[in-house]
Amino acid sequence: MADEIPVLTRSLTLGPLDAAERDLLARLPGLPGVTGQQGQGQDHGQDQGTTPDATVVLDGTTVRLGPAATEAVLALLGRLASGATVTVSEQDRWLNTSQAARLAGVSNTYLRQLADRGEIPVTYRGTHRRIHPDDVTAWVRRREEAPGTPT
Repeated sequence: MADEIPVLTRSLTLGPLDAAERDLLARLPGLPGVTGQQGQGQDHGQDQGTTPDATVVLDGTTVRLGPAATEAVLALLGRLASGATVTVSEQDRWLNTSQAARLAGVSNTYLRQLADRGEIPVTYRGTHRRIHPDDVTAWVRRREEAPGTPT
């Protein structure tokens, strides 16, 4: 759905790092915006025609990140290394009533009635209803499982 509405749901602020941590990150090659000895002038390893690689080890588990995650991690580390404070946030998708009605296969009027009766949870942004897609699919599933309900 191209016209979904992103809504900030959670965030975490990191940094600024202390000088020792910034110096450590500045030595990593390929970080954007870092003016360290080895990291300076390199753009994610792209000057050499290579794809950047990021491997994360957490509590003994090693995971090699894919290209999109690698870019995000390198950008985050580059900003932290430059002394910036970084906020990482998660976005969740919310639908307006027309989008939710299409997803549920019902009319806009009927969906608004369902929301008004509390059968589908709704969040208001000003006077506008916003509905999470998971709540719509849960309602559809309940309706399909109800005895005597046509599917």
